[in-house]
Amino acid sequence: MAARQQKINDISVGFLSYEFTPKIFGGVGVHVTELARHLAESIRQVHVFTSHVEGLDSQKAGSVFVHRSSKPLVPVSNRSYYMFERILNNFNVPGMMDKHLSNNNKLDLLNSQEELIRMAATVVKNDTQLPPVMTAHNTDVNRPKPDKLSVISRQNVVDKVDRFNVESRYMRRELNQTFDITSHVEGLDGQKAGSAYVPKSSKPLVTASNYSTKDFKRVMTNFNVAAMVNKYLSNAELDLLHSHGGLIQMAATEAKNDTGLPLVMTAHSTEINRLKPNRLSVVMEQNVVDKVDMFIAVSRYMRRELNQTFGINYNKITVIPNGVDTAVFKHQEADDIRRKYMLDNRFVVLFVGRDDPQKGVKYLVNAVKKLASQIPEIMLVMVGHQDIYNDKHILCLPRVGRSELIKLHSLSDVFVLPSVYEPFGIVLLEAMACETPCIGIRTGGMPDIIDHNRTGLLVEPRSDEGLSEAIARLYHDPEKRYKMGKKGRERVISCFDWKDISAKTLGVYRQVLH
Repeated sequence: MAARQQKINDISVGFLSYEFTPKIFGGVGVHVTELARHLAESIRQVHVFTSHVEGLDSQKAGSVFVHRSSKPLVPVSNRSYYMFERILNNFNVPGMMDKHLSNNNKLDLLNSQEELIRMAATVVKNDTQLPPVMTAHNTDVNRPKPDKLSVISRQNVVDKVDRFNVESRYMRRELNQTFDITSHVEGLDGQKAGSAYVPKSSKPLVTASNYSTKDFKRVMTNFNVAAMVNKYLSNAELDLLHSHGGLIQMAATEAKNDTGLPLVMTAHSTEINRLKPNRLSVVMEQNVVDKVDMFIAVSRYMRRELNQTFGINYNKITVIPNGVDTAVFKHQEADDIRRKYMLDNRFVVLFVGRDDPQKGVKYLVNAVKKLASQIPEIMLVMVGHQDIYNDKHILCLPRVGRSELIKLHSLSDVFVLPSVYEPFGIVLLEAMACETPCIGIRTGGMPDIIDHNRTGLLVEPRSDEGLSEAIARLYHDPEKRYKMGKKGRERVISCFDWKDISAKTLGVYRQVLH
């Protein structure tokens, strides 16, 4: 046992994450930053392979090594745009298939003909469950100069195929030894010839489109991150890969295929179940799940979602929550911030989060407006939002620093997270660590955090009335607010400590490596 423990302590882990400090959009970036720091105290090295940040190169902090992608968007590169155009074709083709089937049309099987469309074949198979046949003209991986995108697409689709057609006995042998729709055509629309229908993909690349530019950057970052992993492995050693967040899963798939290293994936959410899923992230998630050796879910809700969405067996999923640094997030005197925002004699309701429909802000805004006549001193402070409300009871702060955020938590009478989709909710931990009573929604990961009636209150989703009643209840009971705040911090310290989370993560690594 001692020898096995020593081996675990001597490993090097490669984190793959689109977010890492200082480039943090939400909970994934916070989680990766803190977990890397704490894991590095127990194992030999943690290597974080992450996206480009202007002005920052790769760096080292203790046993944490940060490898940053080169700048991903090079507009003059025809090769880069050509590759992205092919990727968008692969996204457009499944969309056409969905539209065709939604109009009560019927298909009996899929026949994937060409390497450049294999990514679309994978997605359509996942979406429709139609039996696929693949005609193998070549394997691409065995060419003298294989095309990287085609190789990845081919590797991802082979497990989905029910039957292969080959053009020669050579190809039959090559398939066996290697692996044990139509794109846009300029100037052509959909056409019909006899019984053959040819719907054409919409033009995939619109350079003026912000959406295309953003996804292009993401795709390039994924290829760069996977290349960094390979480059590092050519000179050094990693024992295990650990991917975080839907935006990096193309890199995780490629790195797993190329290196054969064990792959652990922390599921912070599932993109496909968001209110407005990003198609790129959906495809990346669908392609990676079969490659993962062990999953970490940040909540019991996420464990169920992995099982129900992807059919992953529960014995491959370990629940390990997010955490919070209670040495940093703690109650502080905040008279300066109270004066700065003229919050004296106000009953402060705090929300912290991005401007996203899944955060359910409209329900909180409606609840506060309903309460304004009963509680004239109520003030909703919304961190992360522009002021579009023109309401004397709403204060919007688009951006604040961490020290100011902690003081806002400390001075607030109640924190509310009204999300309609929230796989976890790190902001609840931060509020509770600052001794602020919390109101959350009885959905997602929030019931794992809030002990109802003891450390906070839980209400039903999408309910203005439920939120207003919970806020009013705490307004009228200052003693309960005080006790909830104290018990909330106690719960965070006992259940959401990063050292404990790090130890549980090492337990997953041990399972995968032994």
